[in-house]
Amino acid sequence: MRVTFFLLLIANLAYLGWAELVDAPQPAPTNAAYAKLPRLKLVNELPADEVRPSSGNARKTALEVAPVAARCFSIGPFDDQDRAISSASKLREKGLTPRQRVEKGEISKGFWVFIGGLKTDDDVAKVLRTLEQSHVEDAHVMPDAGDAHQVSVGLFSERDRADRRAESVQKLGLQPAVAERKLPATVYWMDVDFPAGTAAPSSQDLAAAAGGGSDGAHIDVTPCPGQSPPDAAPVPPAPDSTPPFRTKVAGASKVP
Repeated sequence: MRVTFFLLLIANLAYLGWAELVDAPQPAPTNAAYAKLPRLKLVNELPADEVRPSSGNARKTALEVAPVAARCFSIGPFDDQDRAISSASKLREKGLTPRQRVEKGEISKGFWVFIGGLKTDDDVAKVLRTLEQSHVEDAHVMPDAGDAHQVSVGLFSERDRADRRAESVQKLGLQPAVAERKLPATVYWMDVDFPAGTAAPSSQDLAAAAGGGSDGAHIDVTPCPGQSPPDAAPVPPAPDSTPPFRTKVAGASKVP
C-alpha cells in the first residue's frame, strides 16, 4: 500500500513538471494592422475636455434650444358679441377653450349688383330706362365715384341671388358686376390654443365646431396674430357641457 502511494505521488509530480515546462502555451502572433490601432479607453480615463455628452443629454439640449411652439387659431369674425358667445359655447362643447378678442374690422352686409363705368348723365339715363322697361324696380343711382357713375340694381344677402340678378341684367345688354358690400365695425374673434404635439384641426373642422354657416355667415380660420394678444379675454363658460371633440383635431372689394 505504501509503495502504491509513492508511485502515484511520483506520477503526479512528473505530470506537473511536464505541464509547466514542456507544454507551456506559445504566445499569440502579433497582427501588424491591429497593433497600429489606438487603445480603447473608458470614459473615466479620458481628459475632461474630451468627454462628449451622451445621446440623452444631446437630445435634451436640442429640445431646450428649439422647443416646439403651441399652435393658435383665430375663428371669426363675428359681427356681434351674442354670435361670438354662441360660437364660443359650441367650441367649448367640443372640448376646446376659446378666448374672445375684439378689434376694429369690417363686416359683410350682403352682395351688391351694380352697373359701373358710366361716363355721362345720358349713359345713366339710358341704363335706368332699360331697367325700368324690364321691370327692375329697385334700380337707383349711387353717389358719384370719381369720374364715373354707378347704378345699383339690387342688394342681396346671398351670393347666389346676386348672381342670378346679374345674369338677368346682362341679358338686357348691360354689363353688371357683383361685389361684397363691407362696412367698418367692431368684430369679435375666438382664439383657440392647441398644445405642442397635438394633432392640429383642419379649418373646416374648426369652422364647423364654431357653428360657421349655420346662419349663412362666413367664418374664417386664420393663425392667431402674435403669441398672446393683449386684449384677449376668457369667454364666460357655457352652463352645460357635452363629451369632448372627437375629430382628429383634429376677397372682397369695398363698396360704398
